[in-house]
Parts: sequence; C-alpha cells; structure tokens
Amino acid sequence: MRSNKFTPYLSFMGFGLVILTLSVNVSFKLGIEKGLDEGSLMLLSVANAVLLVYPLAWGVFAILEFYMFWKEKQNMKSKLERGKINKEDYLDQIKKVKTSLGINISYIVILLFQLGYVIINWDEVNV
Repeated sequence: MRSNKFTPYLSFMGFGLVILTLSVNVSFKLGIEKGLDEGSLMLLSVANAVLLVYPLAWGVFAILEFYMFWKEKQNMKSKLERGKINKEDYLDQIKKVKTSLGINISYIVILLFQLGYVIINWDEVNV
C-alpha cells in the first residue's frame, strides 16, 4: 500500500490559497490606510476579490476529498469485518485516515468562515 494514499493534498493546497488570500486582503486593507496610488489599489482590489472567491470554489475539491477519505474509512472497516486485513494494519491505516479527515475538516471549517466573510463583505468582493 502506498504511504501517500491518505495524504490530503487538495486540503494542503487549499490552506496555501487561504494564506495567500489573507496576505492579499491584509495588503489591500493596509494599502487603503497608507494611501497607495489608485493603480496599486485597483490591482490589489481585483486580486483580493478573486482570491476571496476562488478558494470557495476550491472547496468543491475539499468536499470530494472528504468523500474519498470517508469511503476509504468505510472500506477499511468492512475489510476488517470480512477478515481481509489484520487488526494491526487496520489500526495503523485508520489512524492515517482519521488524521487526513481532521485536516480536511479543518479546511472545510475555514472555508465556511471565509464564506461568511464574503457574504458579510460582498461590496468588497463585487468589483
């Protein structure tokens, strides 16, 4: 069995998008306060709007990844019940799956907070 089978790559990429979104959002807010020129503010505004919406679309992949991990967890449970996998292997693999599910669920929770932010601040996103 591959060791990276249970790695939540899509969630890790999503975390990177969220960090990028936060950095652009903070740069945009600081640019407004510091009085940057209009061209820089316009570019930051567009980047901010795109990055506030794009990770929400990336959430579709997070949901698909959650579904894959959940199905894998159920498949492993049924293999254990049918005797196709021994108890030690099951415990080792289920620990990896649960860790990946935890990472994935934390990303989905962050996306829900971001969705709330986008809904509350729609005028900021609507360029």
